[in-house]
Parts: sequence; structure tokens; C-alpha cells
Amino acid sequence: MSERKGAEATVKIGEKVSKKREKKKYRHPELDDRIRKDRTETEARLIEEARNHNVSVPEVEKTGNFELDMEKVDGVILKEKASENKLFKDLGKNVGLLHSTGIIHGDLTTSNVIVKDNSTTIIDFGLSFRSERTEDKAVDIHLLKQVLNSSHPEVAEEAWQSFLKGYSSYEDSEEVQNWLKKVEKRGRYK
Repeated sequence: MSERKGAEATVKIGEKVSKKREKKKYRHPELDDRIRKDRTETEARLIEEARNHNVSVPEVEKTGNFELDMEKVDGVILKEKASENKLFKDLGKNVGLLHSTGIIHGDLTTSNVIVKDNSTTIIDFGLSFRSERTEDKAVDIHLLKQVLNSSHPEVAEEAWQSFLKGYSSYEDSEEVQNWLKKVEKRGRYK
């Protein structure tokens, strides 16, 4: 069993994936409990909703106050297969489905996508939230574009174009891409 510690949770990976939100000593205990419980419930609910709309995500097996047990998706992270452009088209379709349900992932990176048998599964919905705002969807895919440019510059443009081909299956994709241009013009994103 391996263990990874993130900013807000510890993830144990064995036959299943267990994600436990850790206490934050700097917060009042009652507030901390409420925040951790709410975030855990929100994450589980959004994963299940995405799954019900055919987005490739892990199945949630069990939830507790501060812990999620999920299906382990065997495979490798997309970061290790970034040179395979067809994977980005599949990811684009998945993100388009996700956005069509009004779910924003909030952390779309090549480390939060598992590749198995030439298809992608989106993981880690810890920062996800609901929104129908075009801007939120544009910011969501903007992060992926930034990750491609900074972590995978040798394949960034081809991978991005492949992603957009898959994402174009989402009926509002053109509107999101137009809004993305506005997002990219802002000073903090340059």
C-alpha cells in the first residue's frame, strides 16, 4: 500500500483508494469538522453525479464523515503518457461531459487523469464544485493548457488541439473557448 499526502488529505492506495481529510489545527475544531465533512460529501456527490452522466471517474464505494473509499483505477497517470495525443481527445470528451453536467473539476492536470487501455479516467475531485458559468469552465480548461505548456512543452500544442477536438463534442465548447481567450488576456494568467 502506498500513501500520498496532499494539502488537505492523505490518500492510501491499495486494493482501493482511501482519501481522508486531515484535521487543520489552525481552524476552530467545530468549523474544521464541518468544512472537512462538507468537502468530503461534496466530492463524493459530484463524483457520483459525473459517473451517472457517463464521465469516466472512479466509483465511490463508501463515505464517512471525513473519508472516501473509491475504486482503484489501474493504469498510469497521463503525465507519463503525454506524448500520446489521442488520449487528450478522450480527455476532452470526458471534460465536455463533466462540464455539460455543470461540474467544474478545479484541478485539471495531467497528474489527475489515469490512463488505462487508451482511455482516460478523471480523478481527485477535491476542488470540484458546481457551476453553469462559462468563465468557470474556461478557467477549468485553462489550467490544463497551462500544465501542458509548462510540463509538456514538446507536445503541448498538439495535445491541446487534440483535447479541443474531444471537447468540441460538448455543445457549449465554442462559447467556453471564446471565454478562454478573455481569461488568457488577464494579467495574472500571462
